[in-house]
Amino acid sequence: MFKSNTVRLFKLTFKLSKRFYVLSFINALVMASKALVGVYGLSLIITSLTKSDMNTALMYAAIIVGFEVVLRFLEITLSAYTEIAHDQLEHKVRAHMVQKVMNVEFKYLENPDYLDAVDKAKFAIDSFDALNIFLRHMIELITQFIIICSLITLIIFFNPIIIILILVGVSIHFIVGQISSKKQKEYYKEVGSTNRKYNYYSNVVTETNYQKDFRIYPLGELMNKRFNHFLDDTCQRIINYKKTIGRFQMYYMVINYMQIIAIYGFVAYIAITQDLGVGTYILLTASAMKVSSAIDGFASRLIQIRQNVILLNSVFEVLDKEDGITTSHEGVECAKFKTLEFKNVTFTYPGTDKVILKNISFKISKGEKISIVGLNGSGKTTIVKLISRFYTTDSGEILWNGININDYEYQSFIKQVSAVFQDFKLFALTISENVDLEEKDKDYIRECLYQVGLKEKIENLPNNIDSFLSKVYSASGIDMSGGEKQKVAIARAMYQDSSLAILDEPTSALDPISEAEIYEHFNELVKDKTTIYISHRMSSSIFCNRIIVLSDGSIVANDSHPNLMKNKTGIYYKLFNAQSNYYQ
Repeated sequence: MFKSNTVRLFKLTFKLSKRFYVLSFINALVMASKALVGVYGLSLIITSLTKSDMNTALMYAAIIVGFEVVLRFLEITLSAYTEIAHDQLEHKVRAHMVQKVMNVEFKYLENPDYLDAVDKAKFAIDSFDALNIFLRHMIELITQFIIICSLITLIIFFNPIIIILILVGVSIHFIVGQISSKKQKEYYKEVGSTNRKYNYYSNVVTETNYQKDFRIYPLGELMNKRFNHFLDDTCQRIINYKKTIGRFQMYYMVINYMQIIAIYGFVAYIAITQDLGVGTYILLTASAMKVSSAIDGFASRLIQIRQNVILLNSVFEVLDKEDGITTSHEGVECAKFKTLEFKNVTFTYPGTDKVILKNISFKISKGEKISIVGLNGSGKTTIVKLISRFYTTDSGEILWNGININDYEYQSFIKQVSAVFQDFKLFALTISENVDLEEKDKDYIRECLYQVGLKEKIENLPNNIDSFLSKVYSASGIDMSGGEKQKVAIARAMYQDSSLAILDEPTSALDPISEAEIYEHFNELVKDKTTIYISHRMSSSIFCNRIIVLSDGSIVANDSHPNLMKNKTGIYYKLFNAQSNYYQ
């Protein structure tokens, strides 16, 4: 796993930025050249001095200083460009992962294991700086490798036993590193779930939207306790991890000093027995220590890369999931809505056994306004997800104009569908951008916002529809009530040039008067769009041509409001009357 993911991470980063690795390689050559010039130059100067040849020694010194100045200039310049390429590459990896999350099969976005992997990946990159460390160690690895290759031939020429001493020390170092990596893997496996809970409570206790509830209900102290509990748990795990890493770093230091003593002792021995000159002795000891340090550094970087790859394994858990249909360009072009038909559709959410929809069938024709009602858990929102192609059916099929919806090219199909989800989201952008990010037709944007009942609100704003929702981007940003935000979401759906509108609980945050205003302008809002309403509020059904009644995943009725009200023992009659009693 380590080897494959290390290679994969290298391939991924190389693909995203070849420039980073080219600059790193050139910089490594410069660093290796500095090492060679330093070792060999010092040997030449010492040899000249032992022969009392001052002129030659000064000449070598001048040449070495000249080389050092040029190499230092190159090092500074290349390091600056490499640092820029490094930062750009890190941003590209983050963007690559974000893009994957946006394109992945929707089922994974409701899968706790996948969400854990996303949180672990973010935790590794943001909290442990694992990607940054991996990239920096890759630069150092290349540098150490070139230095080793440059000097090892020289050492072997004099005495290969020195290399054996170095390799013994490196081998011990590597074994200790293996144990360290295993400990780190165990730690990281444990910390993921705790960290996700910590992040959740961290957001909750700092999010302003929760503060009113904290002040009214005895929730603030409880949430703060839970936040502190998971914070303490996470911090303790990090402290234990740092202590473990600290112990292993001490082991590395002891091994390194033992290796240095062995090399110095052996070189001193052969210098005496073979009557080496002072210059050659300096060259050999300096080269040996440089190679020892380089091999030690190379092994350390490998171990540290391994540790960071373990941390970054979750990145591949995120990236390895198959893309959803949102990225596919296969399929036929989707025409405007004429009919939508569910034929014997059965559906169960992945990883569960409960059947949500049980062999349901119904057909909707162009221009119809359909209401789908039922108790919680009856399968209403699941129908929306299936039409939106978030999931595929277990059996049966969904036909758009007589063709299976999965046979259509995704983007052309989704352009024909606009939706307001019950958990809709608005963004910290302007009101206008929340309706259409490209703002292709601001007059029509304003018209849609006015039609949903926001005219007075918007006309009283200093920047009209260009007012920011939130103060994230602008100090003059505004906040809207839940009902006002829901109206913006409805306006967004109505603005889209689609032929089918799906409104899942579209008025749940609206007061009765605002809800009545929406339905009063119902036909103006939806125009010629075929519309599907999913709602607990039965008032929407009065405006619809037909009502589909769901119970426990099955269709128990499919008729108009007047006809359904004739059946006084039916579910619809009971639901409608139960709600109407509240307004009497």
